[in-house]
Amino acid sequence: MLTMCAHKEGADTGIRAMGLSPGTVATDMQHQIKASGLNPVAQLDWSDHIPAEWPAKALLWMCGPEADEYLGDEISLRDPDIRKKIGLS
Repeated sequence: MLTMCAHKEGADTGIRAMGLSPGTVATDMQHQIKASGLNPVAQLDWSDHIPAEWPAKALLWMCGPEADEYLGDEISLRDPDIRKKIGLS
């Protein structure tokens, strides 16, 4: 709801509001979480995390006209259709 409001209020001034939900990302932080064993994320296998470069590529894609249909919406990198549109495999 906040993302849609930001889009509606800022679109006339050139603001492109979208949300990005990457899921868990394969970073050093995930190694530390795994070692802690403290929560359900610690139980995930390394292959369950998305590659660290995916969120960066998604953000670049979100800046262009290809992502216009998602203005005001949330984008999930767990969605295979979104990954395909961005060019992630």
